[in-house]
Amino acid sequence: MNNWTASLINGFEIYLKFFPLMVIIAAFIIFTKGSRIRPMYFLGSQALVLYLICLTEVVLFPLPSAEKIASMHGYEGQFIPFRFLADIAEDRTMESVLQVILNILMTIPFGFFFKFFFNIKRRNIIIMTFLLSLIIESAQLTGLFFIYPGSYRLFDVDDLITNTLGGFLGTVLANRAMGTGLVVRFSALTFPAL
Repeated sequence: MNNWTASLINGFEIYLKFFPLMVIIAAFIIFTKGSRIRPMYFLGSQALVLYLICLTEVVLFPLPSAEKIASMHGYEGQFIPFRFLADIAEDRTMESVLQVILNILMTIPFGFFFKFFFNIKRRNIIIMTFLLSLIIESAQLTGLFFIYPGSYRLFDVDDLITNTLGGFLGTVLANRAMGTGLVVRFSALTFPAL
């Protein structure tokens, strides 16, 4: 099993451990405010939480081993925009192309969830996606915000570009999905207050 598969499984396990607590919190909010909850908002918030947990697991874990920590000696990154194009031209391997595709795919759910479930403006989602990617890349560049004495993963400015593109594509997919009548009818449903 490779690292990202193990990270996704860990993310699901963490989510499942905290799911009952999240349901209790949602029920408490409904009960105290006497409001109704829309299934789309609850579903969307749960999907977003699961996605963010899995994303964190994939991009930050596993943490470096003691041997790797001992060999760290500085904070390094790739700061040349669109360097991935030269890498693809030089390597001519599917791995370099796949890395770019996976960086785009990684943030499509982020853009999709915020547009589809919460109907946030596209411009704001693009900014949020960029900031999410910047936090991830900064954590990788700074050794998890200076917990470690050097970068344990590569900061890459191209990841900022491709991740932001992924968030934009997520909003496009959400707009397409929102055009269906089924989604509109389902989102109008509400659960009564307790």
